Amino acid sequence: LQLPPQDPHKLSNIVNFALLTHCLDLDYIQAKPIYERALQQSPNHPLISRAYGIFLLASRQTPVATTFQTASRLFHEANVVDPTQAKFQSATEIYFRWAVLVDSKNPLALLNFALLHQCIYRKYDHAEKIYRAALSLDPTNTLVLENYRLFIDERYPGGEYLSLGPPFSVVRGSQVVEERPEWAEWSKMIDRGCPKKGMETFWFNRFTKDTSFHEPTWTLVWETRMKRSKCISGKASNWVEYWDDRTQTSFFYDGFTQSYTCARPK
Repeated sequence: LQLPPQDPHKLSNIVNFALLTHCLDLDYIQAKPIYERALQQSPNHPLISRAYGIFLLASRQTPVATTFQTASRLFHEANVVDPTQAKFQSATEIYFRWAVLVDSKNPLALLNFALLHQCIYRKYDHAEKIYRAALSLDPTNTLVLENYRLFIDERYPGGEYLSLGPPFSVVRGSQVVEERPEWAEWSKMIDRGCPKKGMETFWFNRFTKDTSFHEPTWTLVWETRMKRSKCISGKASNWVEYWDDRTQTSFFYDGFTQSYTCARPK
């Protein structure tokens, strides 16, 4: 194993060489022992922990069953030591981001970038877009596919990357189960390919594109509709009619009972 001509024993040189080999050369076989050498010198360094955690996931190191737990532990330990990620910013720009800029059509460069947003920034929607871009370049790439499947699986309740609802890519492959006038823009959906038993149904807002595993709070939904709607009649009764321009429908509100209905009151 040959290190750069600078001092091969200096920790910063070892770390930079590991990142170079991992992110730019995409040589996972050579990068592994370099990372391990850096960890031997500084086992709790947050930059090394984060970079090595991403490497473990990107390269699907064996045993796969425990690799995710190991990477998650490394990320947690790094966050304790460096909660603002200040010690990792230069690595993200010089290696992870630069690798995508110089080779944007390489699915492995995009995989590293997706894992950066998934595990470090925790920007899950952006990570998903990067994953999908990588898969559009190579739909059969095993490393990208397996990491993407794990990422999606961990976004369900009980997972590491819990979201309020499934990602938008799931919405596209799902079907509407039920719609009601009083639900306005919300629909109940079913994902027949859901990997989590019992989590097949979810709620989807067709305007905001929000998803939720839990039924919307209808009082808040009605309050939101009231604020955006225009009063068009109702002086002769307790019921006031409103026009919701977003859904192109009308509804009625009784201020005395504080009740709503989409059916015209008798």
